[in-house]
Amino acid sequence: MDPRGKVVILTGASAGIGAATARLFAAEGARLALAARSPAPLADLAAGLPGQHLVAPTDVADPAACRALVEAAVARFGRLDILINNAGVGLAGPVAALDPADLERTLAVDLLGPLRLIQAALPHMAGRGQIINVSSVLAAQPLPYLGGYAAAKAALERLGEALRMELRGSGVAVTTLRPGTTRTGFRANRLGAGRDRRRVAPRGVPPDAVARAILRAARREPRLAYVTLGDRLGVALARLLPALAEGVLSRAITWERQ
Repeated sequence: MDPRGKVVILTGASAGIGAATARLFAAEGARLALAARSPAPLADLAAGLPGQHLVAPTDVADPAACRALVEAAVARFGRLDILINNAGVGLAGPVAALDPADLERTLAVDLLGPLRLIQAALPHMAGRGQIINVSSVLAAQPLPYLGGYAAAKAALERLGEALRMELRGSGVAVTTLRPGTTRTGFRANRLGAGRDRRRVAPRGVPPDAVARAILRAARREPRLAYVTLGDRLGVALARLLPALAEGVLSRAITWERQ
């Protein structure tokens, strides 16, 4: 789908991947409903974008806020073409010691938020539209001490796969994007007490690279997309040789309590 002139709801828009995606889609002529919890960064972002866009402070963990976001976008622009579920929260810690409250918050943002937005958005996508769920390579191959986050993203992917089958023939596409390591503040702001220490730490890609992958996904409407060839090959190798992958990863990553 060519984003020019299209109405796009983008969550997690205030920084990192979201802000980079907003700048790229605005430059392509899309009309954006920019959503994130903090209003000031959203307003600053919108002020620097070409075109007129909606600033909609939203906590996607709040069901009423999700409905209000979709209603505000449709009221402002008269239509809705693309929903990009990009907002997310990380969670780190050994599975045996995960705080259930932290996991519940992660699921509320990473799984239930997208679900509620999808449910609110679909009635406005009759005949044509796209849902892009920003997942993670961890949904396919989790790492030690990131099981809670990986579980939330894996659940989001299974939800999207079922939705794609349910919408077959409707004109609404469902795309899953799996970024790998990205150079943002996401890791520093995740939930959980402690940190994982990696013997080999990948440098990762800048958020602009993920934004370009999201734009390609909007244009091509694939079922599944990756940001880099390395991410794709890494997942494929882990599936081909799962015992080897688990052995390597278990030795490469340790946990430090803070």
